[in-house]
Amino acid sequence: MQWFTDPGKGSLSRGRVAVGYALATGGGVLLTIALVPLRRSDDPSYEAMLFLGLAVAAALVGGRGPALTASVFGALLLNFFFTAPLHTLTIASGWNVLTLAVYVLTSVAVSAVVDSAARRRHQAAVASQEATTLAGLNRTVLGGEYDVDALLQLVAETFGATRAFLVPRDSVEAQRTDATVVPAGRGQVLVVQGGDLGAGDWRIVHAFATHLGVLREREEAARQAAAARELEAANRTRTALLAAVSHDLRTPLAGIRAAADTLRSSRGALDDGDTDALLEAISEATTRLTSIVVDLLDMSRLQTGAVQPTLVPTDLDDVVARAMRALPHTDQIQVDHDLPTVLSDEVLLERVLANLLANAVRYGEHVRVSASLARGQVLLHVADDGPGVQASDRGRMFEPFQRLGDSPAGDGVGLGLAVARGLTEAQGGSLTVSDTPGGGLTLTVTLREENP
Repeated sequence: MQWFTDPGKGSLSRGRVAVGYALATGGGVLLTIALVPLRRSDDPSYEAMLFLGLAVAAALVGGRGPALTASVFGALLLNFFFTAPLHTLTIASGWNVLTLAVYVLTSVAVSAVVDSAARRRHQAAVASQEATTLAGLNRTVLGGEYDVDALLQLVAETFGATRAFLVPRDSVEAQRTDATVVPAGRGQVLVVQGGDLGAGDWRIVHAFATHLGVLREREEAARQAAAARELEAANRTRTALLAAVSHDLRTPLAGIRAAADTLRSSRGALDDGDTDALLEAISEATTRLTSIVVDLLDMSRLQTGAVQPTLVPTDLDDVVARAMRALPHTDQIQVDHDLPTVLSDEVLLERVLANLLANAVRYGEHVRVSASLARGQVLLHVADDGPGVQASDRGRMFEPFQRLGDSPAGDGVGLGLAVARGLTEAQGGSLTVSDTPGGGLTLTVTLREENP
């Protein structure tokens, strides 16, 4: 961007003024040299018209000063070289006195008008350029193309400053005497250090400062809104976690304690069948409790950004087999043969598949694991024939502590799918949901193929 001088001042450049004075003096000398051989009478009216044109030209180029110089210098030249008696400043004819007087008055008046018009034209051009620049600045900043740091850099570049920065109004930097300091919003000032700021640049500096204040307030409002959202999310998570701990963790613990108390109090009075049943109950409750605790720990790691996956070529057949070991009713699961190899973290992918398979077995009688390839990616499908999930509820499926449908109370805390999606995305993949043809739900894990 380029800024110009203050339109209210309307001053011409020093170069133009210098050229105007040169035209007024040098042009007068050259015009005299050219007209002297052509002189035919003692009436200088014809020569006066040419000198009047020279004064107008000087006014157009250099303004009022060169125009007045051309007028006075031209009057002297007309009197000395073209008015009888020649080569003196004496004027013999009253008519010639009137001619010279009219020339001077006309020259001064026309020059003043021309100079005023030129200045106004210059002011209009500068004002138009300034308005265009300010409008562009408004569109750029309000359109979100600049942040505070980028706009501060633009300020420094615009005015040739060494540095531009925002500081509190009462700071030491705001009291600098070698810098330009402009108010910029509530409690802030813009400090422009170095550079060459003319009187006409103040409007532009104030415009920059105003926009910087708006951007700073916008950023602060965005930070406060983000903090409020994080606090609200943390409160929701804390409330849901307390509810889960108070109920879903207590249920398996109560089962373990009841079975253990029965074994201890009825020692020797139970037959082998009853003893085995109680031990099996303890084992199942322990497994369920372990699953809940692992999900809670995984969700905590995801929320704190502590998950750092190591991506290596992974055989899906092996990972699916390991994920099925801790699951009940594995006879419900059908796995296609020769699943492809993907780039993933084996441990994290096993946790993802364990959660997806557990969810599918819980709701469906038959579960199928299959895979397909698409553009260098592997799509691993876990499809069940359960009741499915309505489209309106699918957005909440992957939120923490959500249990949709008829999931029995005490059967997890609703973290399985949330953890599965978080661990999948940590590996650079995605987890999506769709309908199973014929009824049910299909969860698809998308990861990169080993050799696309």
